[in-house]
Amino acid sequence: MLADDIRGDYAQVPAGRNSEVISGNAIGGRSDGPLLASRRRVLVYFRAEETQLTTLRYLLPGLLLFVFVACGSSEGAAAQRESFQKVTSSEQLFTIDNFSPIRFKVSKEYNVEGLTAATGAWFGFWRPEGSDAKEFEIRFYSSHEEAVQFGMPFADEATGEDAVLDEDEATWKEGIKDRRYFFAGLLGTHGSGSVQAKYGGYAIYGNMILLCEGANAEHSLGRCASLVDALLLAGSQ
Repeated sequence: MLADDIRGDYAQVPAGRNSEVISGNAIGGRSDGPLLASRRRVLVYFRAEETQLTTLRYLLPGLLLFVFVACGSSEGAAAQRESFQKVTSSEQLFTIDNFSPIRFKVSKEYNVEGLTAATGAWFGFWRPEGSDAKEFEIRFYSSHEEAVQFGMPFADEATGEDAVLDEDEATWKEGIKDRRYFFAGLLGTHGSGSVQAKYGGYAIYGNMILLCEGANAEHSLGRCASLVDALLLAGSQ
């Protein structure tokens, strides 16, 4: 016997059978259970998509700002290196101590006897941003004027394609082995190889002369510019 009344969408099965609850819409062979579940999944999916779009809408301006700032900084640094001059005056007097904050690794101090008017000379390593460690020779003078007047002839002799790398011919012999590369001859040949200058060029900044590792003058000047940029940035902090 069926239940006396039907409450809502549900009916009670006859007594004596296992009790079960049947959806009223299932009577007549229809069932909305799977359809409702499918609709719920679709609704959840669209709500998740809407949440992601809202999050992206708030994050996008910040991401774009970061990209613009990063690109601007990179372009600004590149422009500054391009405008870097081989000879630049500065009222600041630098010493080797100014290079400690930028993690310049001093390898040795040279005896400056014979290096006219120089107050000190050092050989060491430094890693420009995005590059391997490069070698540098830094010579100090009492003023920018003395660096130009007395130091430039020695720097010209020690750098570039026409560098004097023979100890017997060099005007200042100290550290000459550190200023040259030796390229061995091809394997299986009797060639003795060749010697080339390690420093393709140099820069004079204030009272310093910087001999910077590079295959040519342009490469060397770019690395000198990076070293000076790092030095000035550290000094401003």
